[in-house]
Amino acid sequence: MSTRTPTVQDATDEDLLVRAAGGDQSAFSALYDRFSPPLFALMRQMLGDETEAEDVLQEGFVYVWKHASQFDAARAKPFTWAVMIFRHKAIDRIRARGRRARMEEAAAEMPENLAAAPVSADEAADAVDRVAIVREAVRGLPGEQRRMIELSFLKGLTHHDIASTLAVPLGTVKTNIRRGLLKLRDLVKGGTQ
Repeated sequence: MSTRTPTVQDATDEDLLVRAAGGDQSAFSALYDRFSPPLFALMRQMLGDETEAEDVLQEGFVYVWKHASQFDAARAKPFTWAVMIFRHKAIDRIRARGRRARMEEAAAEMPENLAAAPVSADEAADAVDRVAIVREAVRGLPGEQRRMIELSFLKGLTHHDIASTLAVPLGTVKTNIRRGLLKLRDLVKGGTQ
């Protein structure tokens, strides 16, 4: 009596995910074929934009491929697990869209002649000093806090993206950024007194 591995067409979603975690590209491809139509429909509904839905679909499947080994059958079914991943990706995209819209509104409200406004030598020197103080304060942060703050504020990554990039829990990212910002505030206050 031999036990054969089911073909990708016969395999359950859980089997495909386990095989994908082991690097089986055909299993991942089959999982993609099964999950992508309903997930794309969900992303399109959440985001209201087909192009953004396609982008999030791609980001989500890259995440599934990289983190398939983290799937826990005791906690969720494979499709439910995937829905949660894609939902978080869509929410991150919506938040980023909101930040981008607020920045565009603020830029639009700036007077057009702001760039042409004369700046005194004292004002320019103060601005240079403030930038130097902030740079020095960022250098004074512990390594992990500095790295996460730079990824968030300089590279524009969401907390979820940082967690994925660094392979750390989302809570760790949030805690390190919050602590880093508090420490940065204290360092900047100390440097300006």
